[in-house]
Amino acid sequence: MSLGPPLRAPSADGAVLAVPPLATVGPLLETNRRRLARPAVDVLGRPWDDLRRAARHAAVAAAIDYLRSLGEPVPDLSHEHLLLAGHQPELFHPGVWIKNFALNGLARRHRLTALNLVVDNDTVKATALRLPHAASPEHPWPYAVTVPFDRWTSEVPYEERTIAERSLFHHFPDEALAVLRPLGLEPLLPAFWEEVLRQAERTPLLGNCFARARRTFERRWGCHNLEVPVSAVCRTEPFAWFACHLLAELPRFHAVYNDCVHDYRRRHGIRSRNHPVPDLAADGDFYETPFWGWRSGQARRGRLFARVINDRLELRSGTETWPTLPAPNGHPTGTVAAWQNLERDGYKVRSRALSNTLYARLFLSELFMHGIGGGKYDELTDAILHRFYGCEPPAFLVLTATRLLPLPTLPCGPDDRRRLIRRVRDVHYHPERYVAATADLDELVREKQAWVARPPLTSAERRERFTTIRKLTEVLRVPLAGEEQRLREELAGCERRLEANAVLRRRDYAFCLYPEATLRPFLTQML
Repeated sequence: MSLGPPLRAPSADGAVLAVPPLATVGPLLETNRRRLARPAVDVLGRPWDDLRRAARHAAVAAAIDYLRSLGEPVPDLSHEHLLLAGHQPELFHPGVWIKNFALNGLARRHRLTALNLVVDNDTVKATALRLPHAASPEHPWPYAVTVPFDRWTSEVPYEERTIAERSLFHHFPDEALAVLRPLGLEPLLPAFWEEVLRQAERTPLLGNCFARARRTFERRWGCHNLEVPVSAVCRTEPFAWFACHLLAELPRFHAVYNDCVHDYRRRHGIRSRNHPVPDLAADGDFYETPFWGWRSGQARRGRLFARVINDRLELRSGTETWPTLPAPNGHPTGTVAAWQNLERDGYKVRSRALSNTLYARLFLSELFMHGIGGGKYDELTDAILHRFYGCEPPAFLVLTATRLLPLPTLPCGPDDRRRLIRRVRDVHYHPERYVAATADLDELVREKQAWVARPPLTSAERRERFTTIRKLTEVLRVPLAGEEQRLREELAGCERRLEANAVLRRRDYAFCLYPEATLRPFLTQML
């Protein structure tokens, strides 16, 4: 799918970016249905349509089990086909949260079931929130601070990450409000954190606390989606067919994947070997798979490697050897069953970002809704999907928005900075334009103008001309020293105000830092 110009988040407060526009979702769904209805490859001998149907039903069943196990209500499930989005269970900004509300509104409008994926196979990147801080005697301009809500340990997968320091977690709102209230903010945070702490009595998992509290507020505000963790999807039987098919053709998938990554880098002029994703590695006859692997309870994920030797499928995560499975060639049901038994024996396999959206777009959804980051790298997913499965990639939707905190900004803008930079430069290099007229200075001005107008004919004349103009400029600059200093101080003040405004106008503050009166109507407009 070509998204045209580079995707950029909108800068205006309240602006929404949808590519393609939301009004085109109906035709987009029809296009995707035609593309997904065409038989592509059999998946280990299993018909494409059969696996798609089973994948949808399994994901919905896993979502129902997940919500019911938590004592949460299940939304209306009268429509068979799915509209999907997903994100990590973190305290994201309103431009991410708006996808959940748009998911709900679009699903109702187009007679679909809204399913949100909780990406709990990803790792916790931070246990602190960035907050704006008011000016103080020590800091004369507003600035940003970070306030921890839990003790940092390491980048643990969300499905393994428990709350590390209960006291710090419990008192986080007090610390945050002490920073926010001098700015005049009364955020959603106290009410939201009360719900987070209520959920923390039921689960030790950090991401679960955040996701369950978020869903509570979504339901209060009229947004009730089906939701399932990616870890639960990875345990389903259709996902095992998907994974085992990739392993059965791992050398071909490995080559297609890396070729598409290299093509993407060439098209976009990217030199980094880690962007948009690293190559899949090979170690002898072991090939890296597009999955994470780790033992239950471990803090770190490992890259899962595999190789087929005769009738055996050998696996390892990092340097740890895993149980051997029967090779999928000829008897795929045995491989799928053995794959599913891995987790029962304490071995976890989870999709990585690209394989996660590949499975979601091909086998689960009629349409997948990305944020900007996902939309950028799914150009790569499209290429892999087309070359490996031999089918036209289903289109996806990119949606994001900008909601700023209701804070006053300081009187200075980028145009003011550019104007002051030009003025400082002009006063410094062209003082003749600004000096007061006197007999002595007028003579120097005329002399400089004459030298500027004189074309040098030789290298010696060029050096003489340059040196003379520079000396005349230095003399003419002397009466303007005070003015130049004043302008430089004004420019420095402007730059400090712009830095402060950048803090006050960040779009990525966590949603719970916003007042409900600011946040709720912004989100529910999508319903």
